[in-house]
Amino acid sequence: MTGTVTLSMEVELGWGVHDIADDAHLSDDGVAERAYLGRLLDRCDALNVPISFDVVGHLLESDCDGDHDGPHAGDWFDADPGTDAMADPLFYAPDAVEAIRDRPTDHEICTHTYSHVNCDDVSAATLDWELSRCQRLHRRRVGTETVSIVPPRHHPPPRAALLDADIEVVRLSRDTSDRGQLSRLKELVAGPHPTFEPRLVDGVVETYCTTYPSLTASTLPLGKQDPPAYFSSLPVAFRQRLQRAYLGRAVDAAVESDGHCHLWSHLYDVANEYQWPVIDGFLSELAARRDAGEVQVLTMAALNDRVRGRAPEVTTSV
Repeated sequence: MTGTVTLSMEVELGWGVHDIADDAHLSDDGVAERAYLGRLLDRCDALNVPISFDVVGHLLESDCDGDHDGPHAGDWFDADPGTDAMADPLFYAPDAVEAIRDRPTDHEICTHTYSHVNCDDVSAATLDWELSRCQRLHRRRVGTETVSIVPPRHHPPPRAALLDADIEVVRLSRDTSDRGQLSRLKELVAGPHPTFEPRLVDGVVETYCTTYPSLTASTLPLGKQDPPAYFSSLPVAFRQRLQRAYLGRAVDAAVESDGHCHLWSHLYDVANEYQWPVIDGFLSELAARRDAGEVQVLTMAALNDRVRGRAPEVTTSV
């Protein structure tokens, strides 16, 4: 049996919360996020483990005047400082994109829309503007358009908009909160991580993840944000072991079922010394299991090619 694993990481910085003005989880000027991105890229290079980085399009800009011509609501871009990467590095991050792009590991740079819009809650014209703008930026900054999207806050985009933008694969979430409070708590802390097989649906490959970040531990601080108080009473080392076991079992399930596992987090989630040892150790384990022939590690783009080559297409009435 050979399972497949996809790792994806949302790179949002200030754009992830620009509409709700709640950035307490972020470091000043994104210093910690950039530092841990560097550590992550170093580790991935040492192990040759690729990640799909889902980047908000505006972060590819080096500067702007804050006056965008999109058909958005009038106040949507109010938080845009209209400056540049030096003045406001939470809103411009071409350096982070270049760091990912220039590494020897074959990482993927996906889109997370241009300004972190809820894809099912904006007009068709707005979403078309967002995706078109992203593709232009990807051509300029990355060298090629992207075929992959991770919609912000798990809001599924209309299929027609993706096809019009030449997007071929989308990460969607599956909500498991209906399993009851105790079952949900067990899943978050100890697993098992749900296994969802990717599908080709109406011309677009869908890969599925949890609604909560699964690559990082909800029992540990996420960036600068503390976990719920009832977790804080447990020893840190114990919580780290729980997450390592959770991730190992997630790979086990994919291997044993000859199936797929998609693990994800935000960049800020990993940007502290609580989460990093878990991520570091798991990447080593994943690389060792790949080298042993147990599992393949595929970006969303590579998964897209694999599913299109193997899976029958599902046609819906939507």
